[in-house]
Amino acid sequence: MKYIRNDVVRTGRVPVLALALVLAAGPAACGDGTRGGGGDDVASDTETVGGGPAGGVLVVLADREPDQLNPLTFSSNPAYHAVQLMFRPLARRDSTLSGYAPDLARAWHWEDEATLILQIRDDVRWHDGTPVTADDVAFTIERQRDPVTGSPRLADVAAVAGVTVRDSVTLAVAMERTGVYAVNALLEVVTVPRHLLEDVAPAELRNAPFGRRPVGNGPYVFRAWTAGQSLTLDVNPDQPLPRPALDRIIMRFVPDANAALTELLTGQGDLIQRVPPQLAQRVRAAPNAELHAGPRVRPAWIAFNTRRPPFDDVRVRRAILMAVDRDEIARGLFGDLGEPALSPIPDVLREHSPGVTPVPYDTAGARRLLDEAGWRPAGRDGVRQRNGTALRFEVEFISTDQTRQDVLVAMQSMLRRVGVDMVPRAYESSTWVQRLRDGEFAASFWGWGWGPGVVGPNTEMIFHSRSIPPAGPNFGAGRNPRVDALLDRLLVEPDTGRARPLWQELEQLLIDDVVYAPIYMDPELFAVSTRFENVRFRGIEWVEDVQYWYVPEGERLPRDRVR
Repeated sequence: MKYIRNDVVRTGRVPVLALALVLAAGPAACGDGTRGGGGDDVASDTETVGGGPAGGVLVVLADREPDQLNPLTFSSNPAYHAVQLMFRPLARRDSTLSGYAPDLARAWHWEDEATLILQIRDDVRWHDGTPVTADDVAFTIERQRDPVTGSPRLADVAAVAGVTVRDSVTLAVAMERTGVYAVNALLEVVTVPRHLLEDVAPAELRNAPFGRRPVGNGPYVFRAWTAGQSLTLDVNPDQPLPRPALDRIIMRFVPDANAALTELLTGQGDLIQRVPPQLAQRVRAAPNAELHAGPRVRPAWIAFNTRRPPFDDVRVRRAILMAVDRDEIARGLFGDLGEPALSPIPDVLREHSPGVTPVPYDTAGARRLLDEAGWRPAGRDGVRQRNGTALRFEVEFISTDQTRQDVLVAMQSMLRRVGVDMVPRAYESSTWVQRLRDGEFAASFWGWGWGPGVVGPNTEMIFHSRSIPPAGPNFGAGRNPRVDALLDRLLVEPDTGRARPLWQELEQLLIDDVVYAPIYMDPELFAVSTRFENVRFRGIEWVEDVQYWYVPEGERLPRDRVR
């Protein structure tokens, strides 16, 4: 079986990847008022993006259900996948990963030093038939930058001072920052329909019915969502050519990794994202599946809630990380695929500084720090105490994530050696993320997929104090005035030479503060049915290249016939 490694280019610029938070969906909903695509009689000579014949169905075996599908307010990785298929961002990554290619915006240029002009395509319609205009883009930007909306992607428009619509296809965006980061982040904006959402108050957008029955403007149309079971999207019949080859994409929710793999190997499904490393060999050995790997830009980290003791003390946070042998965890659980994460900023990014010093594995040093912080050995169980309180805490994770659970079990044993009682605590996905948002956790295990083109806004989103909820996803509530100052400087610094030492200082501070304790790099493994041709994974999300995939007519199954 093929094992394909797609490495990321160090100097490439790619867009922000969605925060890997996951929620469960609410009541069932099905499409109404939108036009489905596909059909049995698609012309074989229809022009497709990947050059293959039109037709066929991709069944994605997703481990989680989207929270909702409003581009302004969704907070889950599965939702990101569906949104990217149903809606058009202003621009998408180009084929080299080194920049952005036009999508809804056909062009952009600077009119003066603080005004960016966006030219919008005039041939795109919402799936209800209404033309997409500059008014939609302006409305989206204004709602996204309104803190009352609570958009997880507020940082994408943080550099915007205001928007003026000049005509139906032209906007003038006043920018407070004008560097590459600011423009790249703005190009990430995914436009929503003004005519359907302008009467919804910003505070109500997260709960609006639109999130369950979205009307997009992209290559796929919402068809149906059955809660707890599946989400179905059909190719947009009005999609300008070339169109994606696949007629339909079905996301089936299969939280158990072993069950998902069984379905893939028996032909009931076609794609699994994030194959657990312990199942990788089964994929390699299968005659009808291939294992692919995306670039490793997602560190799995434990976020400590610094608003609560004992994690308001950096000595405790640092001691816990020092007691964890990250190399042993990565190699022991993942074998040759294992790679420890030594910094919150992956080493494949150009902003990473090779000269930074990671927190070392040092159990003796961890014990000294805990002693210093007043946590002393006490009692027969060996758990440290301070003022009669045991050093015991829970690390929360999503119940369907077996890899995170295995890692926490390994960490649990390591921490007991220094007198710390760490307890893994599984939550259903929607409960897990709600506790994260509300700051109800002590420690939580998740990860962040970095995009090299927007490392500045990504870093602001996670580490700046102005991103503490509800303003953003700095869930650990890290507050370091020097981090804030460095980020504010880096977001506007155009000279890479002057930026280099600032990035190094910032990264070292992030490492030393240990608000986000990096444990391992996600191997980013995908399993795909061999029925599909032209399969590629340039990034860590399958939707980025699924438009190129196709099913040869001789490989099609009865379920590939869309009705």
